[in-house]
Amino acid sequence: MQSAVFAHSGEFVLRNVGSEAVLVPIRNRVGDLDSVYVMSPVAVRIWSLIDGVTDSDAIAARIRDEYDVEPAKAAQDVNELLSALEEAELIRRA
Repeated sequence: MQSAVFAHSGEFVLRNVGSEAVLVPIRNRVGDLDSVYVMSPVAVRIWSLIDGVTDSDAIAARIRDEYDVEPAKAAQDVNELLSALEEAELIRRA
């Protein structure tokens, strides 16, 4: 994936549940359990960096630095999550 800037789409609430977090829509699809997403701590951190300004390369660099992972692995993980979030319409290209 070429570096892109993303923003959150719609309104969601993120709640911690044990060692994971749950992302739940607060409008429209609130009763649809297929619209509830369980996120790992790293996914939550990536979600917090999606701000409509920071591009995917910068997000991957932050993940690399904060979690001490190889640059290629950080980029792959970030891009996979961004693709999944975009496909689920949780984020959109800014």
